[in-house]
Amino acid sequence: MPTPVFYVLMILLPIVATAVALPAGGWLRRLYVMGARLLLGALMLSGGLYKLTENHIPGLMGPPVNHAFLARYGLVIFGQFIGVAQLVIGLLLLTGRFALLGAVLLVPMWLNIIFLTWSQHWVGTPFLVTGFLVLTLGLLLHDYPRLKWLLYPPADPAALQQAPLRTGSAGSEILWWLGAGVVVGGSLLYPVSFGLMLGTMAAGLLVLLAAGWRVWRTARPRLPGEARPAHVPPSEAQPETVGSQPVANR
Repeated sequence: MPTPVFYVLMILLPIVATAVALPAGGWLRRLYVMGARLLLGALMLSGGLYKLTENHIPGLMGPPVNHAFLARYGLVIFGQFIGVAQLVIGLLLLTGRFALLGAVLLVPMWLNIIFLTWSQHWVGTPFLVTGFLVLTLGLLLHDYPRLKWLLYPPADPAALQQAPLRTGSAGSEILWWLGAGVVVGGSLLYPVSFGLMLGTMAAGLLVLLAAGWRVWRTARPRLPGEARPAHVPPSEAQPETVGSQPVANR
């Protein structure tokens, strides 16, 4: 059985990692952010699929879900809601664009798990999840320059509204939201067919990857003389550069 020191380390190590990596900046901060997003995203993604497939897809954390207990007390829909919420949070964390939103939504999820397991006198889980909560708070601190607008409204809202948004092309946006919708919708197909659920979610994942590839292909620096992608309007095309000076597009 783990000792009290082990439980303390579950919380202390994430605190130390956060306190060291965020002020250090550079590659250490990037490593911390990427590692925390991958870890927490994988935990949420697997936890959601674990619940939505009646334990057929192994989860990375937690005991098996007692679906007979949920059915006895009419909590099946509630269990599915938690599963979908975890799935969505996991997907958000694994994207660079929506990782901040995923971290914000993850805070109440962790608090719910902490107080639920604490009230049920579970041993170890509240400490472990508190460590994950510390990592989540670290991600929020990392994105404080973006998060601060929710906490402190800008003195000049008009200036903020004029700021350009970082978005992809219309086709990439449609592909991304379509893929995300197919993944989430497919996760609810387990009562119909486990194979259909996996196939639908895999198709949605392919659409998401296609959208990500389009965005990367549009945003990446192009070599002199390389044609821009056909779906990128001329106004969005990145100018070619010679040395440090841009030259006109051919």
